[in-house]
Amino acid sequence: MLAAGPDRVAGFRGGPGWVLAALHLFTLGVLLTTAMGASFQLLPMATVRPVRSVGWVKLCFWLTVPGIAILTHGMALFDPSALMLGGALVGCGVLLFGALLADNLRSAGDMPGMRLCAGVALAALAVMAALGLALIADLFVPILPDRASAAGAHLGMALFGFFGLMAAGFSTILVPMLTLGPAPSAASGRAVAVAGGAGLTLLALGGLTGTTAFTAAAVVAGLAASAIHLHAMAGVLRRRMRRRLGTDFRLIRGAWAMLPLSLLLALALALGVDGFNLPAVFVTVTVFGWLLSLLFGVLQRIAPFLASVHATRPGCPTPLVSRLAPERPLAVHAALHAAAVALLVAGNLADSDGIVRAGALCGTAGAVSLLVFAVRLFVRTRTALLSTPSH
Repeated sequence: MLAAGPDRVAGFRGGPGWVLAALHLFTLGVLLTTAMGASFQLLPMATVRPVRSVGWVKLCFWLTVPGIAILTHGMALFDPSALMLGGALVGCGVLLFGALLADNLRSAGDMPGMRLCAGVALAALAVMAALGLALIADLFVPILPDRASAAGAHLGMALFGFFGLMAAGFSTILVPMLTLGPAPSAASGRAVAVAGGAGLTLLALGGLTGTTAFTAAAVVAGLAASAIHLHAMAGVLRRRMRRRLGTDFRLIRGAWAMLPLSLLLALALALGVDGFNLPAVFVTVTVFGWLLSLLFGVLQRIAPFLASVHATRPGCPTPLVSRLAPERPLAVHAALHAAAVALLVAGNLADSDGIVRAGALCGTAGAVSLLVFAVRLFVRTRTALLSTPSH
């Protein structure tokens, strides 16, 4: 959609159209649905408590995924009925997801850092959803005193509140597991949640009042939370047992570098710096450089691990992760993803739609490569299942 859409991409500053629809396909369609799937798959393993109802999980899927399709259709073509219906479906799916996640987290007594981060993330998710619905309603009946401030708060609650704190919480489980390293201290997880919660509270105040000082203070609190989190992750890597880290951790380390950069860009925007298409550069660095790079890096490692778990049968050896995961598509994807991020940033800085669309094409090719990896992983896992004798 970014590459082929009729709207100008470079310097995008909001408003209905194909670019806004594409942005929500990345945030809701990729990040939110993966966060939901990871929560339903991984948290029960960590809390040793199943999801309350598989039926509710399926309902969450059937509310959220069709809702995202309808909502983004409404954004692309400015279809009021699709905007309202899609927003309502996604809102209900988010509400159900939050209830199921909160129910499972009650058993996470030995993971206080993860529990607190997820709790603050769920609060941010609720505020994000409420602001999103208010922004849709405001298109037809003006109800927001400052639409721009509300849109900024909605974006911040999504990127740094829900996605950021969920990423920080899950990282305390996944990074030690993927590197065979020690878990970070519970104190660091609590500090991240407290600093992040303080920043989100200030962000909400800034969005409601339009006060720049609140927004700038919110970013400073976010920088403190990111410093604590990155320090904890660096400690895990220093003490890991798995010495050789592959393409996945090149993406993850790149994402960690983009996190403070995205917050510094947010601080510049809060202080009134507005040249070189800085709002679009900020969104690119945050969504593509930080969140999607982190997600892709984790998926490259965790998907084969989960596949090997599901391919295991009683009395039979577990299939080797290295035998299930094809390496070449991942290397191609990582190179194309890095090129896409670089070109999207450069195109916005130069105000060149051609460079931005070239970056979007690189991202599209990278996405195809990641899909090739997923399909080949599925085929190899199914082959392992069918060739494993049952006992």
